[in-house]
Amino acid sequence: MTENLMMTDELLSKARKMVATRQESGIERAIADSGAIAWRHLIYLTRTPEVMASVVLFPIIFLSGFLLTFQRLMANQGIDYVQYLLPIITLQAIFFTAMSSAVTIASDIKTGMLQRCRVMPISRIAVLGGLVIAYLVRAVISTAILLIFAHLYGFRFQAGILAIIGFFALIILFTTTCVTGYAVLALSIRKPDLVQSLAVIPYTPLLLLSTGFSPAENFPQWLQLFVRFQPVSCTAKALRALINGTELFSPLLWSVGWLIGLVIVFGFVAIRLYRQVS
Repeated sequence: MTENLMMTDELLSKARKMVATRQESGIERAIADSGAIAWRHLIYLTRTPEVMASVVLFPIIFLSGFLLTFQRLMANQGIDYVQYLLPIITLQAIFFTAMSSAVTIASDIKTGMLQRCRVMPISRIAVLGGLVIAYLVRAVISTAILLIFAHLYGFRFQAGILAIIGFFALIILFTTTCVTGYAVLALSIRKPDLVQSLAVIPYTPLLLLSTGFSPAENFPQWLQLFVRFQPVSCTAKALRALINGTELFSPLLWSVGWLIGLVIVFGFVAIRLYRQVS
């Protein structure tokens, strides 16, 4: 009995020393721990058929549906609709990705996974950082598949390789903003079913009341100012400029300004809520 107690005390002492010597801060530790958490999420995504369907099929279905319905109508207004439409379908897919991340966070809170990660000797930003990385990978893959499929409808980049790189860079920034924003929602509500129900509230007006599907001139005059300058419209316009090689500075400035401002606010609030939850 005495020997067992001595062994237990010895093991506890060693464990405390390991925890004490483990660095929980620093860039290398944050990157390594975030990568481990991201890998966990990516494994889950690959093993969930409905998630894979949403990554691959939903953007293609929405692109095809809108093109088949509205392409001739928009052609009468002088708009090459596949070039015009693809940015907003891409952003729509990112919204779906971010909604899924919110449900993941809420589920981790419900199962206690988030709380366990919080007390483990890992980087404090690893949980949120890993989540963002995993869903960035998902968003990039979804976007790449959508771009390849869109070529069947005649979609083409008109401005070269730098524009393609800029397109994906802006997609990454938009995804980061959406995921951190939905993280705030999940960390505030903490109930997966309720999070899933409420996730459409920011998505619906921002997507439908934008210049993504139709020019601002087609909206009522009293609504046009909001439609032109809300973040989804600004980002869709910047993506369109990168695709077509048109004037880029103003839409890109508006888009990046919106997204960086929002990700700073969302990130700050998400970190505070994460500390409270765990």
